[in-house]
Amino acid sequence: MDLAFWRDISRFYLLSMQLVVTLVTAVVLYFVVRGVMIARRKATSGVKLARYYVGIGRMQTTKFADKAATPLVRSHGMAARGDAIFRTLAPSSPTDKVISKAKE
Repeated sequence: MDLAFWRDISRFYLLSMQLVVTLVTAVVLYFVVRGVMIARRKATSGVKLARYYVGIGRMQTTKFADKAATPLVRSHGMAARGDAIFRTLAPSSPTDKVISKAKE
C-alpha cells in the first residue's frame, strides 16, 4: 500500500461525506417546500373567509355612515344656500367694499 492508494481512499471518503451532506440538505429542503405549500393552501382558505367578512363589514359601515351623514350634509347645504341668498339680497355695506377692494 503506497501513498497513491491512501490518496484515492481519502478522496473517496471526502466525496462521500460531501454527497451525504448534499443529499441530507436536498431532503430537508424538499420537506420544507412541501410544508410551506401546505401552510399556504390552508392560509389561503382562511384569507378568503376573512376577505368575505371584511367585505360585509365594509358594506355595512358604508350603509350606516351614509344614513347618518345624509341629514347633516343636507342641513349644511341648506344653510349654505340660505347664507348665499342672504348675501345676494342684503345691501352692501362700506366695509364690504373695502374687503372686496383688498381681495383684488
